[in-house]
Amino acid sequence: MSISSINRLKQMAIFCKVIECGSMRAASEALSMTPSAVSQYITQLENELEVALIYRSTRRLSLSEAGERYYQHGKRMLMAAEDAEDAIYEVKHSLEGEIRISATVGIASHPLAQGLKEILDNNIGLSITVIANDKSIDLVAEHIDIAVRVGEPEESNFIYHSLGKLAKSIYASPEYLQKHSNPVLPSDLKKHYWLKHLSQGKFSDISLTHSNNETFQYQPKYRMRFNDINALTSHVQAGYGMAILPDLEVQHLIKAGMLVKVLPDWQLDPLNLYALTIDRKQSYKVKAVLKALKEFFA
Repeated sequence: MSISSINRLKQMAIFCKVIECGSMRAASEALSMTPSAVSQYITQLENELEVALIYRSTRRLSLSEAGERYYQHGKRMLMAAEDAEDAIYEVKHSLEGEIRISATVGIASHPLAQGLKEILDNNIGLSITVIANDKSIDLVAEHIDIAVRVGEPEESNFIYHSLGKLAKSIYASPEYLQKHSNPVLPSDLKKHYWLKHLSQGKFSDISLTHSNNETFQYQPKYRMRFNDINALTSHVQAGYGMAILPDLEVQHLIKAGMLVKVLPDWQLDPLNLYALTIDRKQSYKVKAVLKALKEFFA
């Protein structure tokens, strides 16, 4: 749209306000303008259109045939502009429409299923698309509204929102521990088979701390490695060995008796959990989903 077209829209709005108010003085008060400024806009509009729109008299204003037609079309354009603003308001202030969330496979599998349930149950007009991928994706190209990340932030061009800490622990299956014995001391870990997730280097380093501040460090020799957290978890369940897994991602397996936490009195350093958004000016629905995630992961 050209500058002249933008100016024309302003002239049209002032013209329509004059007709609605019945006089230029009343219109000037409604628009917080001087009567002379309003008159100048109308005169300029008529000169540019090369036609009289308003017949002026000392008592009242009346529309010419051209003015009547211009007023009817102008009202429709101004109403369309109001509809456009209303649509933006709805996007900014309603919990309807689609939100696209990117997350690691593990976070997307179970934590997101729990963290998003309440907000989806309470807002039937809201829909969420989850893109599960352990590799970084182009958030702009994929139209991602919220990206949930684990570890240290790498993308510097986006806005970071802390979601809290993601605790991790050593896990094994009951069958494996029955066959190979359950470690009593950290040094017992050296006797066991280990499985690892490939994509996160520090994720599988063992640096344990006891409540009495005693520490233990160990770098296992890994028997199996996986690029998918669900595949890793399945093999731990199947009794192939021990692995470090995020607590939130395996809570359902612990409750079902399929996994057991090893050395529960010893703690591993938690991982940072955060969300990325492309812009600081999020829509209302994005803010609401971010809030729901923060409350769940806190």
